[in-house]
Amino acid sequence: MGEGEPPARAKADVRVGGGGADWLICPGFIDAHLHIPQFDSIGCDGMGLLEWLDRVIYPAERWFGAGAARTVTRLALRRLLREGTLGFAGYLTSHGEATRESISVLETSGVRCVVGRVAMDREAPDDLTREDRERARMTPRPSPIAPPSRSGRVEISANPRFALACSNELLAEIGWLRRERSDLVVQTHLAESIPETTRACEWFPGAANYTDIYDRAGLLGPRTILAHCCHLSDGEWSRIASSGSVVAHCPTANVFLQSGLFDLGAARRHGVRLALGSDVAAGSDIAMPRVARAMIETAKVRAMLGLSDTPIPTPEEVWSLITTGNAAALGWADAGALRVGAGADLLALRIPETWFDDRLIGRLIYNWSASLIESRMVGGVLIDPSTI
Repeated sequence: MGEGEPPARAKADVRVGGGGADWLICPGFIDAHLHIPQFDSIGCDGMGLLEWLDRVIYPAERWFGAGAARTVTRLALRRLLREGTLGFAGYLTSHGEATRESISVLETSGVRCVVGRVAMDREAPDDLTREDRERARMTPRPSPIAPPSRSGRVEISANPRFALACSNELLAEIGWLRRERSDLVVQTHLAESIPETTRACEWFPGAANYTDIYDRAGLLGPRTILAHCCHLSDGEWSRIASSGSVVAHCPTANVFLQSGLFDLGAARRHGVRLALGSDVAAGSDIAMPRVARAMIETAKVRAMLGLSDTPIPTPEEVWSLITTGNAAALGWADAGALRVGAGADLLALRIPETWFDDRLIGRLIYNWSASLIESRMVGGVLIDPSTI
């Protein structure tokens, strides 16, 4: 907006923080892909995706559904806010009651988000698949989507986990809902690892490829977020681009599970809409500037291995992605930016005066620490993470 002291006419209750030559006010970060129930599962290493889900994640999600939803959601919010993430797109679990409890905590916090109950009816423990299997036998059939939120800052999405955990019928049911509600956000996973991709194609023999499974179910569209997308053919990239779907790149998670190195060049060539996500808990870092750094590093590794000749993203490009870019991907036209009329989800940073040069954003990306944050403002209100 400009340099110097805030205008004298600024109300005292909307001042983000103090002032001085070492202060910087910027938009809060936005995370385009995370899992609230998994925040205490970070760092369980040594497994590929499918084994990790069975041994680490499904037990954590069962715990979430067995009475821990409110506590886990509060702890996750505190950690997000400490690192400057003031908006996100995420997953809960397949438990209806736990989902409602978690959404209640999110509504009270004031943090802007799009979240959904996970839909899944196979290939997981019984208490994670039971509700969708029982739902399918009811007449009339209850919705697989959580009820609308009472808060304008919490948007409810449909979250079919991924093709391996969903029957054709469940995917089709959510596809019909998306056709009826063009504004419905759909969040799912696509082509994260080779074993998952291979198995999905085996389980859906009528589909031309993994992406086609979702396409045939009617799940692709401008409000669809496809996480990972590490193993796609040119045809799949083209179809994702033509549908207007968003791909959520999760570089830290892809490396942690050794799933693959995202092909940024392919995404750019096909004009795919791109977002950036931490993917906690596969992603081991909550701080979006460090996730953004991992995006740069993944592109550099691919270039060093001779796998890509696409330009390496700059610090300025990835910083823009974790603010205005992710906001646009989530359909939040009034978020992720400093401008009149935008939502006041802001960070006041206190940084060394020597950083204020033409390398400022690079210094922030590569030196990021939550200790740089002096204060946080959510929806125009100063907030202390410890009070969540």
